[in-house]
Amino acid sequence: MARKAVLEGGKRDEIIQTAMKLFFEHGYEATSVRMIMNEVGGEIGMFYHYFKSKDMLFDCVVERFFRNYRERFEDMLSCCDSQEDFVKTFLPMYEKSMKEFGMIQGNVHWTVQAAMHDGTLESLRPVICAMIDKWKKRNDTPSDILAGQLVYGLSATIHSPEFEKMNASQKKTCIQDYIGRVLGR
Repeated sequence: MARKAVLEGGKRDEIIQTAMKLFFEHGYEATSVRMIMNEVGGEIGMFYHYFKSKDMLFDCVVERFFRNYRERFEDMLSCCDSQEDFVKTFLPMYEKSMKEFGMIQGNVHWTVQAAMHDGTLESLRPVICAMIDKWKKRNDTPSDILAGQLVYGLSATIHSPEFEKMNASQKKTCIQDYIGRVLGR
């Protein structure tokens, strides 16, 4: 007998939300399918009706976490017609995101923090790529490669202790200079 397609919503969403909470609290490795299903109030068989594996569930958790983040980022940056507009918009958004993350960070296992960081960077790449195309870059490097250089380079910059010591004006100049060097301006 063919398996029925699993739709979004209902128990599936409850499992994803519960898994997210437990992954944040205990980390991926220490969270078992049984722990998730005990909290949801379901049997192990129900889990495998919705997900083939814990890895598949984790992918759904990460995707759900970043969907709203990515949409918010896209909305904020859709009006950035220049590098200067980007920096003016990006810095406040970054600071707000770091405050939000700081509120949950103490409860988030390092494995989940690492996945969140990687997911954040990958969710930003297509948005940055579209902005680069809109800005009419001045070199022959493909936009998706430039987007990766910007995303990963900006991440290294904004997470450095030296960047944290800078005042707002210095941070703005630092980011604008970096973007200019990558894009060949």
